Amino acid sequence: MEPVEATPSPDVVALIDGTEITLPDFETSFERNGRISPGDSVSLEAYEDFLTRYVDFRLKVREAKRLGLDQDPALQAEVLQYRLQLARPYIMERRVYDPLVREMYDRRKEMVEARHILLTLEAGASPTDTLAVWNRLAAIRDSVLAGADFGQMAARYSQDPSAKGTPGSPGYQGQLGYFGGGRMVEAFEDMAYNTPVGATSTIFRTRFGYHILQVTDRLAMPGDRELAHIMVRVQGSGPADEAAAQSKVDSIRVRLEAGESFAVLARTYSDDQNSSGQGGSIGRLAYDAGLPFAFRDAAFSIENEGDWTGPVRTQFGYHFIQMVEEHTLGSYEEEYESMKSRISQMPRTQAAQDAFAQRVIEEVGPRVDSTLVAGWVASMRPDSLVKWITTTDFTAGEEDPIFVEFADSVLTLSAYRQYFRRIVTPAAQNIEDRIYGVVDEWLAERAVDYEVNQLEKRDTDFAATMQDFRDGLLLFRFMETEVWEKASEDTTAQRRYFDANAASYSYPDRVRVVSYSSPSQEKLNAFVEAVGNAGIEQALRASQNDSTFVLRADTTFLSEATGSMFDAILERSAGEITEAQAYDGGWIALYHDGTDPARPMTFEEARSEVVNQVQTQMEAQLTARLREQYNVSVYPEVLKQLER
Repeated sequence: MEPVEATPSPDVVALIDGTEITLPDFETSFERNGRISPGDSVSLEAYEDFLTRYVDFRLKVREAKRLGLDQDPALQAEVLQYRLQLARPYIMERRVYDPLVREMYDRRKEMVEARHILLTLEAGASPTDTLAVWNRLAAIRDSVLAGADFGQMAARYSQDPSAKGTPGSPGYQGQLGYFGGGRMVEAFEDMAYNTPVGATSTIFRTRFGYHILQVTDRLAMPGDRELAHIMVRVQGSGPADEAAAQSKVDSIRVRLEAGESFAVLARTYSDDQNSSGQGGSIGRLAYDAGLPFAFRDAAFSIENEGDWTGPVRTQFGYHFIQMVEEHTLGSYEEEYESMKSRISQMPRTQAAQDAFAQRVIEEVGPRVDSTLVAGWVASMRPDSLVKWITTTDFTAGEEDPIFVEFADSVLTLSAYRQYFRRIVTPAAQNIEDRIYGVVDEWLAERAVDYEVNQLEKRDTDFAATMQDFRDGLLLFRFMETEVWEKASEDTTAQRRYFDANAASYSYPDRVRVVSYSSPSQEKLNAFVEAVGNAGIEQALRASQNDSTFVLRADTTFLSEATGSMFDAILERSAGEITEAQAYDGGWIALYHDGTDPARPMTFEEARSEVVNQVQTQMEAQLTARLREQYNVSVYPEVLKQLER
């Protein structure tokens, strides 16, 4: 590649009719389309080759626009559909999932140990009841701050039933053990991670009621562990039951110490029917997976993969525990998809989506005709108003005022009533709140739609993706109309090319392979045996006399090994057949039907290849014409700045 003229600027790699393609533009496109990873070595030849293709691409897109292909309604509709399909998940990924995944990933690195006191409160509690519960918890918190033991206060006052359990059990005296991100409801988790060790939190609310918590420790989160166990259950409550269990435990321990297989002993002796069949495997578990504390502490104290410990006593019985494999937390990128999948099932995801929509609503500012609502409420009883909204239809000529405006979207009164009918209306204390609750639902949907429409203006990465799609679609339509269809339809050009290059189109020696297939292995085996004994013609006649034998024949020509099952025929002679083998839900045998000698192709036989060659010729001629038409200049020496 040679420059047409002196480089106009140190960072210009090409000019198209005076329009510059700069080195940064070229590099961005190369990285987006060249599948090059950061740090990869790239030769100057590779850059020059891409510059040629990139300039040709820009020329074709420019010519497509000159021809007005970008104004085609079908193409514009396809672009719009692509934007809608891409933008909504893109927005949710960037604005909702990314922050949640990042927070969870960071919180999976460190675990918090906390205890809490809960006073329950129903979601629809009255203000009076709500204040009474808050005041009671405030008094308990004051006592803790004054020196009262948090655990004893939890056992006495907490309405979490586990707080009054037995010592060592989860929840006893409010003790929740260690936990990381994603284990608790969002408000509880946020408060735990934002409270210093030794401190007591302020009062906060979750769907369970009001809480206070006290953080007792923070530690690095151990990696997950693949665990197996052998469980011995104490079958009754008497001394004899305990003795029998202990005897079994001692026997298992002796055999483990002697080196017998943990998995075999688990299958034979474990009383855990859910895991014994899998050699005791209970899967990959995190430190904060809710295991009994004694079991958890023992399992995560094992130092080496394959080692075991025990017996450990829990409320379920005695356990021998083996650490099968240890897993460390991967990088953010490695953990992203699994954490995103986990988060998508959590209520915090919907809360984040709602918060995102609310931010957009506040930013744009809707207009709601509150006078309409005031008039309805003043003129109708609540039950009559709901009936009017849900059952009365508009009549022709009736005024249909705009009820809500949001950016470019409007909600007329008739549309609102239809919307009211089809959604599950939110719970509300009175009819006015219910009416506005439906408005909020509509606004939340429009807010996301609004961001979808604005995304291309606000996000450079998304804008670049959409531009690539538009240009790619334009290029496809341009090549379809200017090259591919013309080459396919121009039989004169095809015939001319074939006549000039007829010597290039010929068949080599080719084996005729007839594949005989049947759903019945037994009948196909009998057919193969008949071919070997009596020949193909007699075997076929015999198969035709069997009305229950479904036999299909297909012919393939084979000139060389293909790496497929058909290669087996190359080891056979004419008239021989392979054994039946399983294929595509049935059975197949391959028959060598002789060899066709090499010969020239006819025009019709070569036509598909000829069309491809004519297309290549036409594209080269088109590109040359466009380069002259748009005064293209290229400056490959500038690319030396990119050499790695």
